[in-house]
Amino acid sequence: MLVSRAGFLRGLIATTALPLTAHATPAEIDALGTFTADGQIDGAKPWTAMPGTGPAPLRFAVIGDNTGLARPGVFDQAMQQIGWLKPDFILSVGDLIEGYIEDKAAIAAQWAAIERSVAKAGVPFVYTPGNHDMDNEETHAAWVERRGPGYYAFRYKGALFLILNTEDPVTPLSAKVSRQMYDMIDLMAKDPDKAERAMADYAAQAKGASIKHTDPNYAEADKANISDKQLAWVRDTLARNPNPAWTFVILHKPAWKMASPAFAKIQGMLGQRNYTVFAGHTHYFTHDVLDGHDLINMGTTGGIRQQDGPGTMDHTMLVTLEADGPSFANTRLNGLMDVAGQTGQVRAY
Repeated sequence: MLVSRAGFLRGLIATTALPLTAHATPAEIDALGTFTADGQIDGAKPWTAMPGTGPAPLRFAVIGDNTGLARPGVFDQAMQQIGWLKPDFILSVGDLIEGYIEDKAAIAAQWAAIERSVAKAGVPFVYTPGNHDMDNEETHAAWVERRGPGYYAFRYKGALFLILNTEDPVTPLSAKVSRQMYDMIDLMAKDPDKAERAMADYAAQAKGASIKHTDPNYAEADKANISDKQLAWVRDTLARNPNPAWTFVILHKPAWKMASPAFAKIQGMLGQRNYTVFAGHTHYFTHDVLDGHDLINMGTTGGIRQQDGPGTMDHTMLVTLEADGPSFANTRLNGLMDVAGQTGQVRAY
């Protein structure tokens, strides 16, 4: 857990911390209601649309992993459900497609399916790359073509959003492991109940550990890769934005749980500013606090169960930023209902 690594983290933080700066006042938040990319983003954009200009408060919804092993229908219906909440935008922590293939047509078909679902929300959608989305040369190229940069930042309603890439560089799987994964993907499409039972049996044999953690072929794919170039960009971005009302840091892999030297440096760069971190990858919800900062590891929005416990859930988190900081409404998909009292969910946890 994060707290047990506090000494390790603080040691690196002490060498890289930026000075504390005042954050924006409520009046300034109201005046900063325009969505603005930090820096030039040429070509494809990593969002479906720019959220509209408007006053505070900022309200956005965070979702967890749809893959690996997406359960049919969960993500698609989740987009409609979250649309009922009318957030300013939906923010993904990554792993939307299954990936880990080199067939360009198959990769395009996977993204097209996601884009059809995302459109049902009726609100802008903001992308973060996960290891299933960007894992080899072909999926990386597809991301650049459709989504643009792997890491980027934007400002909106007084807040700074720092979208990181933990697949920098990418880590391919072996052909053997990829084939095994697609055998399960095919089974999930044909017989979801059987696929879920098979995965549950495997998890039980592994004493609740993720399949990625029990197969040596996954060892490298379970590391947070953040390049020196990306670290330099983080430092420059924070220097350009010294006093937002709040800073939100989004990355796919919960690097604070991985004793990541690169992420420890980023925490040092964040210094004493007000910030919150969101990640995914583990398919299990946790909430850690370090030095007063919330570090939130999202559960799933369609991905397969990887362990039993209270953190196994399909959910969304609605974040509202007001003058005194963010508030969080964590909602299970099988409890998010329309006016008729229906969720539309069949397979959600």
